[in-house]
Amino acid sequence: MSENPADIIADQLRRSGETGTVYHSPAQRERLRAAGRQAGRQLGRPVRTFDTAARHPRCDTDQCGTVHIVLADWGTNPLERQLTQTRANKAIDRELGA
Repeated sequence: MSENPADIIADQLRRSGETGTVYHSPAQRERLRAAGRQAGRQLGRPVRTFDTAARHPRCDTDQCGTVHIVLADWGTNPLERQLTQTRANKAIDRELGA
């Protein structure tokens, strides 16, 4: 797999429609958001980036948080809807011990 952040993010978006990454500086946050937008362009799909500036447990600085990148149109095709439903059902089954 490529070391290009946009390629890695695009792969994660293709698989699940979303991804999140911890950042440790404002500059890193902006690079992650830019890579997320680039990943959306690679996929030909709209993305939204969100910044949760709340301190992450792995951070040792006040300038960290998590960037979430999501496909804005995830679930608009039947295969993505089925994938999401199947994952949700499996998660519930695991919790209930089924």
